[in-house]
Amino acid sequence: MIRPIVVVFVVAATACGGAAAPSGLTPTPSPASVTASSSAGASAATRVQGRVQTATAGKLTLADGTVLELGASTRITRTDPATPADLRPGLFVAITAKQQPDQTLLATMVSIFSESLSRVVPPGQRPLTEGNLMTNAAIASIDQVSATSFTVTFAGATAKVVLAPAAIVLKQTDVKPEEIAAGTTISASVVNGVVQSIQIQTP
Repeated sequence: MIRPIVVVFVVAATACGGAAAPSGLTPTPSPASVTASSSAGASAATRVQGRVQTATAGKLTLADGTVLELGASTRITRTDPATPADLRPGLFVAITAKQQPDQTLLATMVSIFSESLSRVVPPGQRPLTEGNLMTNAAIASIDQVSATSFTVTFAGATAKVVLAPAAIVLKQTDVKPEEIAAGTTISASVVNGVVQSIQIQTP
C-alpha cells in the first residue's frame, strides 16, 4: 500500500473518535525503560518508535536499548493490505468516506479492526477534515452482485458504503509479543508509564 500506518480511530488509540495519533516522541539514544507502573502527573500519550532487538511475552527491547514492559492489557496489532474480498458480515470496521447526496458513504479507506480493538472501540460516526466522515461500525451485509458495496450498522443507524475505485482496504491482526521478529519496526503508545498499545509497522 502507499502504506498508511493505520492508527485506526480508537480510544486508547481514539475512536469515534477514530485514530487520531498522539504527538510522537521517539526515544533518546540512551537506554530507557518504559514500565507498566504509573507515573504521577503524566497523562499525555507518548509515542515510542524503534526496531525490536528481542521480544518475550512480557518485554520488548529496542535496538537503542529502550525497554518496553508489557502488561496484560497491552494490545499489539499489525496492519496489512487487504481486499474487498476480506470484508464479510460481522466484522467491525473503520470507514473514511464522504457522504453522497443519496446518503451513501463513498469510502476511500476501510480498515478491518482486530478482535481486541473491536471490543474496545465504540460504534459511531464523527466528522473529519475535508468533508470526510469517520464511521466505526459492524458490517451487516455485503452486496453480492457488485462486491464493492456493503451495509453497516452503528448506534442504531444503518448506512450503505460504496468503495471508491481507488479505495484502500486494510486488515489489523492481533499479535503476541513473542511472535515479533528481531528487526521489526514498532510504534508504541505509552500513557502514565503504561504501554497501552503497540503497532507493528509493515514495510
